[in-house]
Amino acid sequence: IVSERDVVRAIGKSGAKVLKEPVSVYMTKTVVTAREADTIDRLMSEMTVHRFRHMPVVETGRLIGLVSIGDLVKMQIAEVEMEADATREYAG
Repeated sequence: IVSERDVVRAIGKSGAKVLKEPVSVYMTKTVVTAREADTIDRLMSEMTVHRFRHMPVVETGRLIGLVSIGDLVKMQIAEVEMEADATREYAG
């Protein structure tokens, strides 16, 4: 997988000549992947520990999606808001 950070880091280190080289030189070769059944907490933890913002979702050896830290934060906020609404309804 190659990200804009990989490209910017390579340009910062070696200059614009890297733009003419194959991405295989700068891409991350050992990719941490997610499964469709993984929890938001697990994915956020993996992204935090490994310091990346995007994670491929793989099932039976095939790429089925790509999740970003932004996606996970939105999902977590929606979950917290739903719980707060349910608590207000129960208490009210």
